Amino acid sequence: MNQSSFTWPGRIQNDPAHDLIVAYLTIDLQKSSKWTEELLQKIREVKSGLVSSWERTGNAYCLHLYPGHIEIEEDYAEETGGLIKVSLDDFEAAVIAWQAFIKK
Repeated sequence: MNQSSFTWPGRIQNDPAHDLIVAYLTIDLQKSSKWTEELLQKIREVKSGLVSSWERTGNAYCLHLYPGHIEIEEDYAEETGGLIKVSLDDFEAAVIAWQAFIKK
C-alpha cells in the first residue's frame, strides 16, 4: 500500500506526527475493518468519558488514547523514538478517513 496516497482533512504533509499516524494505520491496523471499527469505538469511549484511557500494542507501535490526545510509541526500533502526541480529534479524523480508504 502506498502510504503517500492516504490522507485526511487536516493532514500536514511531511509532519512527523502525521507521518507516524499513517505508519501506525498501515502497519498496525492494516486493512482490517474490524480493528479500525474497534479503534473508532475506543476513541468514542475515551472522548465521552466512558473510559479514562485505552491502549493497544500492535505489530510495531503502542497506541495510548487519552481524552485530549493520543500518544504513539515505536516498539520495533532498536532505539525507540520519542513519544509522539497528537490531538484526539486529529487522530479520529485520520481513522475515519482510513476506514473509508480501506473500503475502496
